Amino acid sequence: MENLSRLMQDTLAAFNSSGYAFFNIEAHIFCAVILIILFFRQQNFSDQKEARIIWSKILFAQFLYCLAKIFRVLVDVNIINNSPFLQYIAAFINFALFGFISWLVLMYSELYQDSKIFDSLRNKIISALPFAFNVIMLLLTPFTRLYLDISGSVMKEGSLLYLMLTLDLLYPVIALFLVYSRGRNSNKYEIAAIYPALFLIFAPAQLLNPRVPFLCFAMILADLLVYINYVDSLISIDPLTKISNRNGFIRDLTHKFMTEDRENLYLFAIDIEDLSAINSKFGRLEGDKALIITAQALKNFSEHEYSCYIARYYGDEFMISANLNNNEIEIFTERIRNYISNEAAKNNLKFFLRVNIGFAKYENYSRTETISGLINESVRSLNESREQRRFNTAWPGNK
Repeated sequence: MENLSRLMQDTLAAFNSSGYAFFNIEAHIFCAVILIILFFRQQNFSDQKEARIIWSKILFAQFLYCLAKIFRVLVDVNIINNSPFLQYIAAFINFALFGFISWLVLMYSELYQDSKIFDSLRNKIISALPFAFNVIMLLLTPFTRLYLDISGSVMKEGSLLYLMLTLDLLYPVIALFLVYSRGRNSNKYEIAAIYPALFLIFAPAQLLNPRVPFLCFAMILADLLVYINYVDSLISIDPLTKISNRNGFIRDLTHKFMTEDRENLYLFAIDIEDLSAINSKFGRLEGDKALIITAQALKNFSEHEYSCYIARYYGDEFMISANLNNNEIEIFTERIRNYISNEAAKNNLKFFLRVNIGFAKYENYSRTETISGLINESVRSLNESREQRRFNTAWPGNK
């Protein structure tokens, strides 16, 4: 214990002297390298939605922030001339970048959740006002001395410095409030909350001890978690229809089997009727259009009608998992057909878009008590539905 106590005292002594500079510079160089790698890696992602674009701006702003921190350390330990003016320049860049990143964090959190708040330019401008106010006050600080005081031989805190920090931290506070006000029903709340939560935890720690790179490591942690989530989504999202693929569906179904009440769990298998004929007669692009329209209809259905999980399972087959009562099955399937018909009508297709639907219910001590058994039974039901429809269609012509 004595050795550990001595080690902690020596470490604190090192941080309280100019010796902290080497570790601090190393840490920020490491973070800058990671950030620039993530920045260029995410440029290769095919899905460049607005949230992804904002994330790339966050990464680049964080990279600049790390460089600015290195500059500030060099000024602080007098490797670069330690004049009050250079101290002010270094502090201005750091504070301005921190405020800018905080603003971007709020925008990213909302856009990632598909929020419409920032669809209008007016809301973007209003949200940027605290950041803009801080930048103006920082620019005026040589004259007002309210945020920083550089009138003497050493730069000092201004009387309103903590107002600036409060305005900057307002962004992650609002972001977290908006995330959790939507409730845990959103499957995106974890990733949307990562940046604001880590900023609120580590930004005050950074302010209490600016010589320890708390915020640098917090940013890297958040960035890596977001990157892992994006890579995971690439594995689990079907590139054509933009809904979950087979991998995502199996993972969700496995989660349901492990954690949820399976008593009323139903699995629906859906395929597009005569997709091969559509491909042959109208071309593959029209066939792809049929798949995209069906996926969009199922997505709208899951968002507005029932809380269910949808996926493109294989080729022209889609899967839906939902918890239903027995008396809801007919209504459920009829609503699916209506959504697909309505979506098809909007697109003025050259062909009729119809689907076959089969389903299976989870039951203990039967062939549907396993994931593979439930899927196989739903596909078997789909095949029966397909054959029945063909029989009913062909029968009148055989009279």
